[in-house]
Amino acid sequence: MRKNIPLMSDPTQLKESIKLFSKPIGYQDFVELTHGLYSHNSLLSMVNDWNRFVDFCRSHHVNPLPASVTAIRLFLEHESRQRKYASIRRYSLTIGLVHRLHSLPEPTNHRQIHFTLSALRNMKKGDAAQATPFTENHLNKLFKCLAESDSIKDLRDLLIYSLMFECFLKRGQLRDLTLHQIDLLNDECAQLMIGDNAYQLTPRTSLLLQKWLAVLGDEYQGALFCRIDKHGNLGNESLNDSSIYRVFRRASDRLNLPEHLAFSGQSSRVGASQDRYKKGYNLRQIQQLGRWTSAVMPAQYIGKHALSESEQLLFKKIKSWD
Repeated sequence: MRKNIPLMSDPTQLKESIKLFSKPIGYQDFVELTHGLYSHNSLLSMVNDWNRFVDFCRSHHVNPLPASVTAIRLFLEHESRQRKYASIRRYSLTIGLVHRLHSLPEPTNHRQIHFTLSALRNMKKGDAAQATPFTENHLNKLFKCLAESDSIKDLRDLLIYSLMFECFLKRGQLRDLTLHQIDLLNDECAQLMIGDNAYQLTPRTSLLLQKWLAVLGDEYQGALFCRIDKHGNLGNESLNDSSIYRVFRRASDRLNLPEHLAFSGQSSRVGASQDRYKKGYNLRQIQQLGRWTSAVMPAQYIGKHALSESEQLLFKKIKSWD
């Protein structure tokens, strides 16, 4: 969704910012430019995208801001040799955003850039690999491996796998879970609140949750999931996205999956969608369970690619070309 970010208008500030963004910039520079309206991960990506473009321009002795249409076209074509189309498209959006926020014309809206992106999209069609599904079968195998373990890290990880699968959690939602979102109904039944949605957990997951809460102790007030050092000591910091990614990589190792089938933090949402579909849930029900605002991603996950593409058209904004 496009953010309503104020554009620079003060000539002095504009001149200084253009000079700043003509060189590699830092995270805080992008925070200030965008008024902090983007998520942390989005800002990290945009910083990396812009710095990559700046390095390309400096190596070719051309200005990155304002950039010429030719420089952007050559940059996108150069990056397409080793990047997927999704990355190329993101580069274009970042370059256009930086120009727009500096009250400069968006060179990425030129017909040459549109033609280039269209050609690259056709050339790279199908290069976006979907995350390996993390299914109920995988979860059952992990219960056999870890349920009787005395390691609190194994307990934590198994609970993460269960909650991510049963509640269609995103990494960020798992990371931000708090004790206030848990409702222990009885010894074998608990539910988790995600926004306005209540998910009743299975008895085995409810039991894991109670064990984990006992490890945390009555005085604990932090995030539901925290870091654990190599000695088994609980840390004060909550898990971040990289930590959750490594938790799922450990699941891949425990199940002896080949590298090209390793899990990622998105795997549980893919697998949960596919499992529910096989059990008779329709697309609308899966969309509601996963809290998706549109049917684009659940349709993609369950193999309805034509429907997913048609749904994407509802979100495309037609812009005039220069």
